[in-house]
Amino acid sequence: MTAEKQTVLFVAPLNRNLREFEEFERQFNCIFYKLTTRKAFLSDLQTDPKLKKIAGIYCGFSGFHAIGGLEDDEIIDALPYTLKIIAVCSAGFNGYNLTKLRQRGIDFCNTPNYGAPQVAEVALYHIICGFRQFPVFTEALHEKKDTIESRLQLQEYTKFDKEKGIYSKITDKQELSEIDPWFAFGEKLSRNRIVTSPLGKVITIVGFGHIGKELGTRVHALGMKVRYVAKHRLLEDEEKRLGYPLEFYEDIRHAAVGSDCMVLCLPKTPQTVGILNKEVINSLNDNCCIVNVGRGGLIIEDDLLEGLKSGKVRYAGLDVLEDEPKVKPELLSRQDVCITPHIGSCTEEVFDHTARFCLQNMSCRLDGGVSRSIQN
Repeated sequence: MTAEKQTVLFVAPLNRNLREFEEFERQFNCIFYKLTTRKAFLSDLQTDPKLKKIAGIYCGFSGFHAIGGLEDDEIIDALPYTLKIIAVCSAGFNGYNLTKLRQRGIDFCNTPNYGAPQVAEVALYHIICGFRQFPVFTEALHEKKDTIESRLQLQEYTKFDKEKGIYSKITDKQELSEIDPWFAFGEKLSRNRIVTSPLGKVITIVGFGHIGKELGTRVHALGMKVRYVAKHRLLEDEEKRLGYPLEFYEDIRHAAVGSDCMVLCLPKTPQTVGILNKEVINSLNDNCCIVNVGRGGLIIEDDLLEGLKSGKVRYAGLDVLEDEPKVKPELLSRQDVCITPHIGSCTEEVFDHTARFCLQNMSCRLDGGVSRSIQN
């Protein structure tokens, strides 16, 4: 008699054309279930026969966010007794009661950070935009539809309002009458903002794990001088293998002094919440750039706004935010702030690679093996 296939619940999508998924589907009974409300999920767990004997749950990147997480006793106790493993595609995770899941004998497994190069790419985009200000030029070009006129409009007929964070056209007749334009090279964004290069500038990378190291390689190629902040200095051989000179700092405040750009590449922990605050911002060089590709909550956003309004900070590039998925309107309205919607690792390669890891991990566990990357 053929043994009954174990059931795996998929609460997030994946590429069903993956060879690994085709093999997984032959081995297990796969159910795709779109989470809508907590109440509906609890009801379905109790009444839907297909969900009675779930052995594994594939969470992808979104997990149980749609129903407020998997944290309290009621919802975890409602999970079937057959459940052995929950797998998420991300390295970081929120909204899971790991202690309670362990008490139930359920392995909670994340996925090692396969997306470090891709996150570093997003950080690099923000760094380059911070110095060269490409989005502002692009917006002007869309308006003027002329390469020379777009530069001229910015350089001669525009002013930057630090308080509001916007570029506005000069309307005062007296001021306009005094303007005698000649040639706009593009070294200015407005009559009171300049364009600079990252070449030769000092960058501090806070958090020097996989992402930090990937970023270090990229900014060194731009000609930047690299500092890094970490709990411990890399071994001498490790630093040499990176192939570029760098300075170690244990304290972010000390590293900030003399830095033109600071990039956060670290996780959110009780120790790192609010690590970039007014004191650190004021220690940075004037006209500095700040980038966050780590986690929301690392920056005190009100302090960042204060730095932008004073002109201390020339640009903030944010891929993560304090109150995600919500964004402060004051940040969105500023042209000296560029926000990407948490897309650091969002490429097809990462989406598929992490799915493969989760499928292989669940298959191993459900076949009687030991899970990898258990977090509880």
